[in-house]
Amino acid sequence: MTDKEEAASENYAEQSRQLEQLLLQRQKWLGDASHELRGPLNAAAMSLNVVTRRDDLPDGVHATLRNAERHLLHMSDLVRDMFDTAKLENDAFELATTPDVPVHEIVEEIVEEFAANPDVLSLRSIPDRTITATLDRDRIRQVVRNVVSNAAKYRQVGKQATIAVLLHRIDDAYFEIVVDDTPNGLGMTKSDLEALESGQPFWRAEAAKTAASGTGLGIQLSRKLVQRSGGQLRYDSEFGSGTVATIRLPYNLQPDTDAIP
Repeated sequence: MTDKEEAASENYAEQSRQLEQLLLQRQKWLGDASHELRGPLNAAAMSLNVVTRRDDLPDGVHATLRNAERHLLHMSDLVRDMFDTAKLENDAFELATTPDVPVHEIVEEIVEEFAANPDVLSLRSIPDRTITATLDRDRIRQVVRNVVSNAAKYRQVGKQATIAVLLHRIDDAYFEIVVDDTPNGLGMTKSDLEALESGQPFWRAEAAKTAASGTGLGIQLSRKLVQRSGGQLRYDSEFGSGTVATIRLPYNLQPDTDAIP
């Protein structure tokens, strides 16, 4: 090896070490920051809950408190996404599964929450109420909420979101939760979908950046949570029309499966 080749090899090795160190620092920052934020957010949520239970509040205060509660929930979701991303990257994440979970209850909770969102023009739900599954209820709720939240946020300029949520059986092994935000959704281009498949945790489409604030953590975290549950999260989209997000899950958890065929 020539001196030039040896210097290039050493430079490459040093850059690799620096990159690895940066990745470790990012993981540590995600974990530490989310851990520090969870305490104050939980305290604020408890205080808000106590106040909203009072029946002697002046007119209009309840509406203001509900708005504060929505913003607090958004912050809590963001912190949980950061914490879960750090745990997944460190391979320290475990599901807490429960058998025979009525999946329609998860869907209906999310639909009820977002039906009151002023950015949503219509939200209709068609759930198969007979579907039960062995899954981590909180994590699947987190996934569905994230997908519906994106449908509410990323819509065409000057339009409110139109969202349909479908829960149905596929076969004896799998069921699907489908979230469709057409025709008022923002949608994604072919290159956006290709970038989305790359798995970069902070990636966001350029059009999405101008439409609403966000971090890019939720969409990749949702995909990983579904994969850990033995399922698959798929997006079909057309820019300027909207997106159909399909969450396919097994009735019985398959713990070592990364994705289904």
